[in-house]
Amino acid sequence: MNKFSMCATACAFVLTPAAAAQSDLYLEGGASVYSLDDASVNALPMRGGVDFHTLFGAEFEASFGLGAEEVDDSSGVEVELENQFAGYFVGRYPVLPRLSAVGRIGYTTGEFQTSNAGVSGDAELDGFAFGLGGEFMITEDFGVRGDYTRIQVEDDAADGDVNVFAITGVFKFGRVR
Repeated sequence: MNKFSMCATACAFVLTPAAAAQSDLYLEGGASVYSLDDASVNALPMRGGVDFHTLFGAEFEASFGLGAEEVDDSSGVEVELENQFAGYFVGRYPVLPRLSAVGRIGYTTGEFQTSNAGVSGDAELDGFAFGLGGEFMITEDFGVRGDYTRIQVEDDAADGDVNVFAITGVFKFGRVR
């Protein structure tokens, strides 16, 4: 009985955070950097999401490249992000009244284009993705979010995984609950 009471108290504490979200729907837009093996590619991420609960939600992400970047070696190869689409389950935990820790896990697919001496090719990089970050709400509806996402690429053509660093503006609106 004592273990049950402690478990029920812990569950009530976790499921009733100090700062409840006022809005269920949100949009984000900003800038991100995709760090590949020897190249970094700049992109414009756009996200939309819904919070099913104060702690849990889902979001969709679409990113588009902002131009080709040369690989860090002297080969003359350029890499460009054509597009990237992803779906994530999102977890949020309020740390302070306007500051929340954010975690996400999902699947992503992206199309990259490479070119060298006039010859170009496309590569699709798909894989499991997970990330961590923080969100600070300046007002009830507007805030800023910074996060890191790791994409574990399933393609044998890619030498390694992709690291994504993003900073976005957040706009919260609407209710669905």
